[in-house]
Amino acid sequence: MRFFTLILLLSLSLSSAAREDIIKLDQQDYTNIGKKLVYLEDATSQLNFKDVKDLYQAGKFRPSKENILNFGNSKSAFWIKIVYQNNTGSGSFLVVDAPNLEFVDCYTTGINGNVQVIRSGSLSKKTKGVIASNNFIFSLPEPSHTNDLNEVYLRVKTNNFMLVPIKLATHESYIAGSSFKEHIESVYIGVLITLFLFNIFLYISLHEKMYLFYGLYLFAGFVYLVLYLRGYGYLFGYDFRTIIYKYPHFFLALSSMSGILFSWKFLNLQVLIPRIKPVYYLMMGFGSVLMIVSLLGYKSVAASMIQYTALFISISLAIAGIMSWRKGHRPAKFYIIAWLFRVAGVILVNLNLFGILELRDYTFQIFPIATTIEMLLLAFALGDRYSILISSEREARERLMQLVQTQNQRLEYVVEERTLKLSETIVELESTNRVKDKLFSIIAHDLRTPFNSLVSIFSLKDMGMLNFEELKMLLNANRKNIDQMRLTLDNLLFWAKDQMKQVRVQFTEFDLKKLSEVLMLVYEPIALSKNIRLELNASDESTVYADENQVRLVLRNLIDNAVKFSPEDNKISINLVRQAKGLRVAVHNVVLNPIAAKNAIESGEDDRHQMDTIGTANESGTGLGLQLCREYTKANGSQLQQNIVGNEVELYFFLTGSSPAA
Repeated sequence: MRFFTLILLLSLSLSSAAREDIIKLDQQDYTNIGKKLVYLEDATSQLNFKDVKDLYQAGKFRPSKENILNFGNSKSAFWIKIVYQNNTGSGSFLVVDAPNLEFVDCYTTGINGNVQVIRSGSLSKKTKGVIASNNFIFSLPEPSHTNDLNEVYLRVKTNNFMLVPIKLATHESYIAGSSFKEHIESVYIGVLITLFLFNIFLYISLHEKMYLFYGLYLFAGFVYLVLYLRGYGYLFGYDFRTIIYKYPHFFLALSSMSGILFSWKFLNLQVLIPRIKPVYYLMMGFGSVLMIVSLLGYKSVAASMIQYTALFISISLAIAGIMSWRKGHRPAKFYIIAWLFRVAGVILVNLNLFGILELRDYTFQIFPIATTIEMLLLAFALGDRYSILISSEREARERLMQLVQTQNQRLEYVVEERTLKLSETIVELESTNRVKDKLFSIIAHDLRTPFNSLVSIFSLKDMGMLNFEELKMLLNANRKNIDQMRLTLDNLLFWAKDQMKQVRVQFTEFDLKKLSEVLMLVYEPIALSKNIRLELNASDESTVYADENQVRLVLRNLIDNAVKFSPEDNKISINLVRQAKGLRVAVHNVVLNPIAAKNAIESGEDDRHQMDTIGTANESGTGLGLQLCREYTKANGSQLQQNIVGNEVELYFFLTGSSPAA
């Protein structure tokens, strides 16, 4: 009974020690074989090959439950046993499809039973029997017989997360299976290189730090993702590859800090969300600590830190983008989408590292692809920002042009207005100059002659030699000069007041017939000296509403001109006729030269073209009379008009009969 019990226990022990599946290469695709393997954890990393075989015989190996072995962030060494059968007739390869394992040792048994060891790893130099590129390809020995079972032991160790995808393949299956992965990687590698070169060019052209931070973010991310995670650092030689694999998290920290600086500038956080500055300093602090830990060589510690710092920084920057967009920062929309891809990639990677999601071949492409999409969307965000800046600059330029045009129009208006004022000032100065000339002319000529006549009378040495009749005759002869002086002085006084803008119209009701009779008495002696008869034809009702002094001056000048230009032995008529427009006031006389009279009348319309006039008895004139007549009739709501028929001249105007208030 005891014998059968021992046999049963031995059978169970042997069956538990041989739970790994036999892999037949003729039925095996280029896929991971993790579930067909068994492994042993060497916590001390001191076991040799013989010890491991003994432990295998003792049933210490454990079967793998996943296609891709996930040993976590462990300092232990792990031994993996593979049993396969190569009945294809061609060579076979063991592919460890993880480029960042520091130690990968392959133990095989030759035809003569000798153990062959091929040592490799990311920090190892080139070794015969293994191709160490972006994975490790071990050439397996050819079996002596087709149906022989072959054993392979792998020893792997690294100071990082240990993900071990293992494949067995022939020449044909390897070429067919690896091409798809290479195509995918070539796409995002090309995109990242293009974006980096383009943004460096933009920085050189525009000298804007934002493009420098973005370029540095691209460069450091490219080194970590492509040269470290995907293993393409081997292309730059052993020394360069060694640096990258010793301090990979330095480049990740540099990428994170560059991304933070880029986000700070791009989102304009200092202006839009100043209260987020403590979070900004906290993120930069995490990046600095990660960089220092990596440079000190604590690779395993840095790997553990990445799981939390990358998630914290990614989520914080995504939230910052959302807050900036809500503050009205339009380019943030592409930034938010980009960072959501980043957050999704970080979360998926962490879920795989913690074993929540099962590892597959595409798992290793999730983070590089998500990061590439993020970089593309950030490039779109930069392009959108540049487009907005160009649009804003164009709008500002248009507003500036509109402002310049408006200012030009205002300036033209001001220049035109000031030019007009200057022209008016020039006209006033010219008018003032003419006033001065006219004043001197009147004083020098029209007033001097009558004064000389009076002076000649009073300068007689012997007044006693003249009798009364002779003195009376002499005074009567000079009366005409005295009257002319008086009229000239009156005209000059009113004209001077008008030039100084001091003339005011004072309307009153008065009888124009009585005023005319008084003026006829004044001018009757002068008219009789030329044998001219004055005649007044007035209606019974001759009351008018006007400025009496101005109307008196107008009538005096009209009667004076009529006497002056009328030949001897004629008649001057003053006609006051009531009509629909009002009282028609007219002075009618006969002249010798109608053309000269017309020119003299018209010259009074413009003070710039006034002409001195000489009467039929050589009476002098200033030309002020008609000008004052026109101005004062206009001030009294009328207009001086003329009517010349043959040798007969009539000057007339209308006056209202009563006050408008009445």
